[in-house]
Amino acid sequence: MKTTFTSALALLVAGLAAAPVAAQDLPPLPASIEEQGVLRIGVKCDSPPFGASGIDGTPIGIEVEMAKKIGEYAFGSEEGAELSCVTSESRIPSLNSGKIDLILATLGRFPAREEVIDFSNIYFWGTSNVLVPVDSPVQELSDLAGETLLIVKGGSQIRWLEENIPDIEMMQLNTTADGIQALLQGRAAGYVGDGGLIYTLAGNYDQLRVVEEGLDLGVNGIGLRKDEPELMAFVNAALDQLRAENFYETVITEFVEEPAVADVMTRGFTEEPPQM
Repeated sequence: MKTTFTSALALLVAGLAAAPVAAQDLPPLPASIEEQGVLRIGVKCDSPPFGASGIDGTPIGIEVEMAKKIGEYAFGSEEGAELSCVTSESRIPSLNSGKIDLILATLGRFPAREEVIDFSNIYFWGTSNVLVPVDSPVQELSDLAGETLLIVKGGSQIRWLEENIPDIEMMQLNTTADGIQALLQGRAAGYVGDGGLIYTLAGNYDQLRVVEEGLDLGVNGIGLRKDEPELMAFVNAALDQLRAENFYETVITEFVEEPAVADVMTRGFTEEPPQM
């Protein structure tokens, strides 16, 4: 009988150790979020592998899985995250108008944005890259001087490009899909975006290739409205927990087939960014 009790106790302890993180293990949510019953999170639906639309139209991707996990930390299941697709242009207005509570949508953190919203701790860093036709003469970024480059509206790379490449012109479009279509139609010399996205797109389009030289080291954070310290504490603790659980090492390979891209992205999610 003693052996049975001891074995049962050991199993109980092991089960507790393996139990998923619950809301009570993290800083408390704001009362308004608790009352609401969900965290409304804006995600990208046009930027694979971070966020895209699945076959059935529901969001899928690395950041989408992050959002679901944060919803689980908050309310015990992934249904605790109410997901909405946002574009680069609509992200911040949707947050500040109260339509969503968090932006988890490839949101670059830099001073101009920090004036209007708050950011969580950095959860991803990487460079941006340029996608060009396979027969393009562009081999280095300097070859883009005087050319037109496609970018989504509000893209964080605009300032860097204008400051570092002489006479470059920017054609701003609404979505990544619009940009790729315009590039394939020959309306510009290239398309610029986050490195992980660009390498993924290159793997999907035989007509396109990546300019290897990176630009504009960027860092991503989750966007919050100004002065929400309780929600900020919860979000930062949730990001710490994702790393502690080795979440990224598993989820990245679900959405990134190319090993080289997966390695680059895993470093971006799990290692500290280089000195800026």
